[in-house]
Amino acid sequence: MSEPVDYWREVVRRGVLALGFSIQRYGGETWMAAELAGPQDGAVARAAHAAVEVHKMVELEPATAAFAARQALAAKLESGPATRELAVYQGLLAERLWREVKDDPAKRLEALAHPYE
Repeated sequence: MSEPVDYWREVVRRGVLALGFSIQRYGGETWMAAELAGPQDGAVARAAHAAVEVHKMVELEPATAAFAARQALAAKLESGPATRELAVYQGLLAERLWREVKDDPAKRLEALAHPYE
């Protein structure tokens, strides 16, 4: 028998999966951007916006697996498709976002997504 779906964990997962990642260059600077890959509604849109904020936080956490996965994804995107690296980073980003919001998902997602809404 399968486990019941945890609504908020699923919202977080779908929010992370709604993001696309790309390499951006401007004025000699290079970075990996995260943005919505397509239109989203409701809680998933809020979770996607929150995931963008956590993506920015991960960049400042060099001693973490998420940071290493982010770096690996960015490096692979420089040369082409990065399916495996994307899947690893998405999983770690979803876990990192969940840790940020698990105590009060609705309220915490709203707070993290605030700059976008």
